[in-house]
Order: sequence, then C-alpha cells, then structure tokens
Amino acid sequence: MPRLVAAFVRVHMGPAIPGLIATGFLVLWAADNGGYDAGTWYWGALLTLSMLALVASTRLGRRRLSRPTLAALACLAAFTLWSYASIAWSASPGDALGGSNRTLLYLLVFTLFALLPWTPASALVTLTLYVLGVGGLALVLLWRLATGDHVGLLVIEGRLAAPTGYFNSSVALFTVLALVATTLALRRELPGVVRGLLIALATAGLQLALVGESRGWLVTLPLVLIVAIWLVRERFRAAGAALIPIVATLVPIHALLGIFTGSTTAALGHAGEHAGRVALVWCAGAFVVGTVLAWIDPLVPAPQISARGRRAIGGTLAGLALLAAVAGGVAATHGHPVRFIDRQLNGFTSPVETGGTSSHFGTVGSGRYDFWRVSLEAFLAHPIGGLGQDNFADYYILHRRTAEDPLWPHSLELRLLEMTGIVGFALFAGFVVLALLPAVRVVRRGRGLEAQVAAAALLPSVDWLIHGSVDWFWEMPALAGPAFAFLGMSLSLAARHELGPAPAVARLRLPRAVAPVAPGIGILAVAAIAAVLGLPYLSVSEQTIANSMRYSNPAAALQHLTLAARFDPLSSLPGRLAGTIALQTGLYEVALSRYQQSIDNERGGWFAWFGQGLAASALGERRLARHDFEVALRIENRQPAISDALARVDTPTPLTPQQALSELVAKT
Repeated sequence: MPRLVAAFVRVHMGPAIPGLIATGFLVLWAADNGGYDAGTWYWGALLTLSMLALVASTRLGRRRLSRPTLAALACLAAFTLWSYASIAWSASPGDALGGSNRTLLYLLVFTLFALLPWTPASALVTLTLYVLGVGGLALVLLWRLATGDHVGLLVIEGRLAAPTGYFNSSVALFTVLALVATTLALRRELPGVVRGLLIALATAGLQLALVGESRGWLVTLPLVLIVAIWLVRERFRAAGAALIPIVATLVPIHALLGIFTGSTTAALGHAGEHAGRVALVWCAGAFVVGTVLAWIDPLVPAPQISARGRRAIGGTLAGLALLAAVAGGVAATHGHPVRFIDRQLNGFTSPVETGGTSSHFGTVGSGRYDFWRVSLEAFLAHPIGGLGQDNFADYYILHRRTAEDPLWPHSLELRLLEMTGIVGFALFAGFVVLALLPAVRVVRRGRGLEAQVAAAALLPSVDWLIHGSVDWFWEMPALAGPAFAFLGMSLSLAARHELGPAPAVARLRLPRAVAPVAPGIGILAVAAIAAVLGLPYLSVSEQTIANSMRYSNPAAALQHLTLAARFDPLSSLPGRLAGTIALQTGLYEVALSRYQQSIDNERGGWFAWFGQGLAASALGERRLARHDFEVALRIENRQPAISDALARVDTPTPLTPQQALSELVAKT
C-alpha cells in the first residue's frame, strides 16, 4: 500500500504541487474578505508569479500545449496588455494600474493551471481539497451562528456577508461550493466517508447561499443549474446526490430566512443561533445519508436503461427538479412568486426600498439600472478604449440619478465595455470562447473520471460568468481566481484528451538567433512583472502601516505615506490619506501639498478637492478655498458638508476642518 501511494503521488500529484499551493491561495482569499483588499491579492500574485517562473524553467514548462490553449492564452495576454495601455487615457491612472495588476493576477493564475500536466486523478484531488477548504469555512460560519459568536459581524442587515464581506459574492462562493461538491461526490474513486462529507459541505453551501438572500442569485440560479446539468454526464446519479442538499435546505428554509427578521441585536442573535443549529443538524443528516449511499453505491450494478427509458427518467427528474425549484421559490417569496416577479420588474428602475419585508427577496428597487445606464453611456462616449481599467466611480458620480457611490458597474459585460471598450470586450470574449470550447468538448466526449472532473472544473467559471453578469465579481479574487484557475485546469485536461495521455513534452524550437538569449529574455520578463506587482504592493503595505498609526504617531504615518507615493507615483490614495492626516493634526501647508498630489493623479476625486479647500480656508486663503469647494461641489453635489463649507467660506466663521470631517463621519 505505501508503494502504491508513493507511486500515485509521484505520477499524479508531483507535477501538480504548484497547482495545489495556488489552490491554497484561493481558499485563503475566500477566508480573508474574498481577497478583495489589495494587500491580500498582491502577495498572491507575486507568489503565483514565482511558481509560474519555477514551472517554466523546468521540463513542465516545455509541455506541448494545444492550439486552443495557446490561442486562449494569447487573447487573455492581449487583454491584459490592453488593460495596461488604458492607463494612458484613464482619468485616474492609479486606479487603472491597480485594475490592470488584478487582471495580470488572473492571467498568471490561468497560465499556471493551464501549463501544468493535470491528470484526472490529480485534478480530482485538487478540486476535492478546494471544496474541503471552502466547505470548512462554511461549517465554521454555521457553528459561529449556532453559538452566537459575533453574529452581528457575520450578518449585516439581516443577510450573511461573511466571509467575503459582500452579500452577493458570499452567496456565489457557497453556490460554487455546492455545485462542485455535489459533482465530485459522484466519484467512486473517493472513499465513502469523503463522499458523504462532500454532500454535507454541499448542504452547508446551499444553506448559506440562501441566508445571503441575493436577488441576483435567485434570478440567475436557474440558468446556472441548467448549464450545470447539461455539463454533468451522470445526470441521474447527480440528480440523486443533489436531492440530499436540496431537501436539507428546503425543509429548514424558514429558519434560515428568519435571520433577516432579527431587527434588534438580541433578536438577530436568537435567529442566528436557531438557524445555525438547525442547519448543522441537517448537515449531519446529509453526511450520514451521503456516506451510507456512497458505501452502497459500488455494490449496486449500473442499470441497463434504453434510450427511451433514459428520456423518461430524465423527464421525471427534470420535473422533480422543477417542482423543487418552484417550492423553493414559493417559500423564499413567502407564497407569492408571481407578485414577487411583478414587483421586481416594476421596481427595477427604482431605488431600493425595504418596506418592512420579511426577507430581502421581498425588497423592491435596485441601483443597477442606473449603474448599467451610465456604463452604456460611458461606452458610447468612449467606444474604442473605454474609460480605462477601474475608472467607473468618478464617471458615475457625475452622471448618476441615485444617491449611491458604486465603484463598479455590477456587470461583467458592461464592465468590459465601459472600462476597456470594444477592443477589450472582443479580446476577453475571444478568450472565453477559445477556452470554453475545448473544455466543453472533453466534457461531452470524454468518459468516466476525465469527463466528470472536467465538468466540475468548469462550474466555477459557469457561475462566475452567469451570476457575474449582474454583479461585480471580477474584483473578488475568491470568485474570479477559481474561475480562471480551474478553467485553465480543464483546458489542460482537454489538451491531454486531444494529445493523448503520454507525456506531451517537446522543446520549443526557437530560431538560432533567439535561442541563446531566450533565458535572459525570460528572466527580464519575470523581473519586469515582479516590479509592476511588487512596487504597488509595497505602496499598499506602507499605506496600511500609516493608517494604523495615524492617530498615535501622525508624523511617522506621513513618512510612510511619502514612501507609498514614491513606490506608486500614479496612485491618488497616499496623497489623499496623507492630506487627511495632516488636516486632522493642523499641518495645513502639508495638507495642501499632499492633497494636490492626489488631485494630480485623480482630478475627479471630490474628497481631495474638498480637503484642499479646507486646508486653504484654515490658512486664510479664501479665494483658493472657494475654488476648491466649487470644484468638489460640481463633482459631488449630495454632500451637505461641501455646500456648508462653500456657504461659510467668506464669513467670519468658516467651516473648520474638524467640523467638516465630523460632519462627513456623522453622515457616513
């Protein structure tokens, strides 16, 4: 037995070690605010780069890649370069650089997973470990709910926000968990206890997805399920496995939705404890049932069913699934699904109004209509290159009809059009098509473990693309990371299916003039990428340090922010934070210069104009202060503090910086 295990590890898992490590990053990002913070995903990008460089320098990096893989890589690389090019025409080049670096992260992750020689066995182990990691987070959350452990930090406004900090992305994360876990639980290669555990984790994921009460999830889930059912080969067994978590979620649905009604701290704690305990009991039941069925599964011979019988069974299962979906929809909408749909359609163009509903599913209104309207206007105004990567916020605030301040347009497709124009949209669409076609082909034409694992690897991308069409999931590495990583894994499996299971190793035949300098070119490329990622990361680290000591040692904080600005001279953030610290400590001359630094990098940022005006007013420079307040008010006309400061700038009692900042904090 030890020899068999050693042989398995050597043949299957040895080449996949870099992928296993990167999969650990995906789980860590999920646990740490979804990986949203730059200080979180930057280190992941640098470590991914180091592993990719290591792989490229070994025989693994000389694998013969399929043409679709090379074409997909070329499109994604071209999209990344176009993203960096958009810095040239961006109103906020620092934001464009940060967004381009995040795009580079996804390119690195996809390339690493596409380059590795995945086998069906190594892919199965890696996906299972990913599910166990995210599933562990789900069980911890349910346990914390059941024990009343800081429920108010997990649940915000009656909806689950943890672990990503955003309701809808947490829902998407746990939906991916439920889909992948259920698919992997079908495999007889896994021990029965592990398969039972996967069913239990799928149950926990589905339950927590429901607690998040995402209306976008409720709308897009049917399409996600349709695509997932189409991808999975063993549909009958998959339907039977999925029935366990579905039942274990629908039966206690009122307890799960009851968290939303906890208006007071005590009521929220009680509702959370009740929901968590009930959910854990059903998860335990799902584990027992799933394990027993997994033990029985190999003993039951596969039934020989005719094509007509398969269609009949398929129709029956589809009908049962439809009934389950209808039952869940009726329960989630408290018995009025038609009224819910009608209200949502009528309220789509209106601001959100809760109206005392018993769940978030019953609220009416959304700011997305206005986000999408402005995104389309931005694309039509800048059709070729768009506004520039991550340059939506300042444009929206000038054209909005809501009181919201979104950073992102809440749609993958509109994000691509609005930020990178038709060129960026075409490049990314080409990448998606070129990557999905061979991956889907191996799912449809492959057999057994190969087809099933490839299907499971595609499910994160399916949910990310469909649910992400109505939300901002690009900015969440905990969601986009698995989508790109496991899509690369599926492409590697497709290449193996196309080229054969034998080691596909072939040295690249470079021109004689290029071959001697190729290693040097590679080293320079890695060094350049490390600098592009590393310097902004150092800037973010300095900002974090400065923010932690802004009150205890403001002078040292300003020094750290000086370094931050040097590491990333395009960013407006160090200047804005330094200006605010200087303003709070009475260093008004310093505040003027630091805010000016921020304005030079982001002329559409109202806060820097406002802060500079406050500093000028405190120094008695009323003309400059009036100009800055007027500019800030033109950008942001919904902040009473700006209007107040402008109205009092020429009076004997102008608004002081302390009063202005206190007013902003109170409003927030």
